[in-house]
Amino acid sequence: MIAARTARCEGCIVGVGGLRLRYRTWEATAPRAAMLIVHGLGEHGGRYAGLASALTASGVSCYALDLRGHGTSEGRRGHSAEFDCFLQDLDRFRREVDGLNDPEIPLFLLGHSMGGLIVLRYLEEYDARLSGAVLMSPWLATALPVAKWKVTLAGTLGHVLPALPFSTGIRPEALSRDPAAVRAYREDPLVHTRITPRLFTGTAEAMGLVLRRGDRIGVPLLVLLAGDDRITDAERGAALVRALPADRVEVRSYPGCYHELINDIDRDVVIADVRGWIAARLSDRPTA
Repeated sequence: MIAARTARCEGCIVGVGGLRLRYRTWEATAPRAAMLIVHGLGEHGGRYAGLASALTASGVSCYALDLRGHGTSEGRRGHSAEFDCFLQDLDRFRREVDGLNDPEIPLFLLGHSMGGLIVLRYLEEYDARLSGAVLMSPWLATALPVAKWKVTLAGTLGHVLPALPFSTGIRPEALSRDPAAVRAYREDPLVHTRITPRLFTGTAEAMGLVLRRGDRIGVPLLVLLAGDDRITDAERGAALVRALPADRVEVRSYPGCYHELINDIDRDVVIADVRGWIAARLSDRPTA
């Protein structure tokens, strides 16, 4: 392991429509790679501090953006007028991170849940300089079927009241088996449980596109699936993996784990797997 000191700071970019989007950084003093972290629905980048600390110890600088309508960023909570705004914001963030680092070091993406969906759609639509991506419990379908009337209502409201907030229905105890992690989620003032009709329909459209356009993804993927995911449908994640070239994708499943893999009781195993996968892609580069 590389002994690396970490510089912790924050920054801001201007997203689509002029929204100010804030991000956190954990920078290694001699980085061998950089990782952009994209969080899930209702949370924020600050919840990835443990993962970021572990990665910076291996010489991987980490940068976590608070998505529009989340965390410390501007925007109506749980809302985006178009799902593609997330992709455009992510591309602006990538360019920001590129400017903070040596242009020669490898750049990776990591997306959890809705962040995984955003990362997949980004890889399908943008030809960016990337060395790979990690997907944790990607949101490609919900664990339980959504009632048809809710889908119909969301579609209607998406046209007449697109930004009307309603509850996601996420139960904190379904995210992790660790009581301390559940309590921290409940008490986090930056966490919210809102989604708007427009974002609801936008994510559904994005899910459909992911499965149809997977052949556009040209970088290595590490797909991490929770064995007892009560939020997203892990089988849809497995279906995506089966549709991609076998030599480009590695999938790992963690029996018994809940949705938030890096906050569950087996988090050390998951984080070690992420570090190992990145290290394997840096093995042909000189150590600092």
